[in-house]
Amino acid sequence: MDFIIPVAIKLTIGFIALVVFMNLNGRSQLAPTSTEDQIGNYVLGGIIGGVIYNPSITIVQFLIVLLIWGLLMTTIDFLKNSNKNVKKMIDGQIVYLIKGGKMITENFAQATLSIPDFYTKLRTKGIFKISDIEDAFMESNGQLIVIQKNDENYSNLLISEGKILEENLEHIGKDDKWLREELEKYNISDIDDVFLVEYSNDDKLFIVKK
Repeated sequence: MDFIIPVAIKLTIGFIALVVFMNLNGRSQLAPTSTEDQIGNYVLGGIIGGVIYNPSITIVQFLIVLLIWGLLMTTIDFLKNSNKNVKKMIDGQIVYLIKGGKMITENFAQATLSIPDFYTKLRTKGIFKISDIEDAFMESNGQLIVIQKNDENYSNLLISEGKILEENLEHIGKDDKWLREELEKYNISDIDDVFLVEYSNDDKLFIVKK
């Protein structure tokens, strides 16, 4: 009983801490889409798993560790959302493997992806010819995104919560000046007022204001 009670208390604290953190910082940890989310899950699992069965770590010490972890993750999340350079440093960047129909061979090593593995991923997406691909890139979470030639359903996110996504603008061959001029046609002069802007292959913008 002396062993079970502390373990039960620690497990309960860990569960409550996880629920609180999810509600305060969003639920992306349930389906991690970024490096931060994945590392956060690994660390939390290590903390709870390593502490629960270790009688030398007290409940107070466990609470302190959880508090430090929660503050660290919250701080990182804030810095990512307020500074694009911090986001790039933590989550990494998109790695293009094919762009404009041209294969970028040197980027396969950066993505740690072999050609056979690349072909396997393509086949799982129902794509059997590289010549059919317009763009293919590796997201920071390891997901391979493939856009086929003449794909009219593809869109590009240009603004997210008041922040211009420079990489996506560059991908469609546009710049900040073009984007601001387009927004002025919709009587939008302040980027901060925009929740998102989506650019589709038919040169149309889908705009949602805050």
